[in-house]
Amino acid sequence: MKKGSSSKKIILAAGALVIFLAACFSPGVCGFTSECVQLVVTQFPEKNELGRYCLGPDKTFSLSFIHSVSKTRVTDVYEIRAGRIIQTKELFKAHGAGLPSSASEPGGLFWEKTREWFILHMERPIPKLVIRTDSLYENRLTLTTGVIDLNQWSDQALLLYVDSGASF
Repeated sequence: MKKGSSSKKIILAAGALVIFLAACFSPGVCGFTSECVQLVVTQFPEKNELGRYCLGPDKTFSLSFIHSVSKTRVTDVYEIRAGRIIQTKELFKAHGAGLPSSASEPGGLFWEKTREWFILHMERPIPKLVIRTDSLYENRLTLTTGVIDLNQWSDQALLLYVDSGASF
């Protein structure tokens, strides 16, 4: 076999691997391992499935929206632990109606203030994660692989739940 031919095969194989990995880690595409924990988005209460998204190895995601009073972004951060959704943080720039005002909020641990954010650290189990979307409030689901615009579907209630029983 010629030396140049071997190098070309290695380069082609590396290129194919890069394309395969990029496809596996694209938003909404689950990898081919049984380790894939999926976040499922359905209409609520109808439960018509709208999307299924593979969470990364850290099993985290966040939901964000524009607050109706302060007109600033609010972000809620979640982790999946033992198949359950746990809210771990709420970040916001300005206090407004419905936002936490003390660390004694349900599941609250402690406050942190940065230059830009108020952050309530928490350990709040969420038995049923239902959100109401409205295109005025820019509802977004952020995964380690990208951002999903939850307003791509009409304004409605959405149920998000975990499916760790991936079958490939």
